[in-house]
Amino acid sequence: MTDDDITAFRAAAPPAPAVRRRRIWPWLVLLALAVLTLLLTAGALAALLDIARDYGDSPLSVTIDGDTWRVGALQGLHGTAGVGVLVGVLGALLLAVLLVVPVVVLTVLLAAGLAVGLALLAALVVAGIALSPLLLLGALLWWAVRPRRTPPALAAAR
Repeated sequence: MTDDDITAFRAAAPPAPAVRRRRIWPWLVLLALAVLTLLLTAGALAALLDIARDYGDSPLSVTIDGDTWRVGALQGLHGTAGVGVLVGVLGALLLAVLLVVPVVVLTVLLAAGLAVGLALLAALVVAGIALSPLLLLGALLWWAVRPRRTPPALAAAR
């Protein structure tokens, strides 16, 4: 037997792994979505500033615990103070949309699923209790009808 005979049955060398190219398009999509979000936020901020300027002496007001805040009061906030107030309002709305709404929706879905699960469990318990006499009769009938097994020692003696 020679070396050629020994190596004749070896599997061929596995092919070299293909070079994986890094895909750049998912990162471009994420970057485009981030830029779009920033542009929409800037546009919303500009719209809020324009709306606040238009409501000079409007009757629109918010009352919380007896303290009244008029929308026209935003005109007194010039420069960074007005922008800060509007950015705070925009941040609160963004937080509400991104955090509070999903948590509330998931809580409601969890409560509904839990209610359905408990109702099914209760129905199964009631059905089990209601059918227990029939299960007992079925077990007794099975034990009476089934053929008797002989122990292995008696079967070997016969």
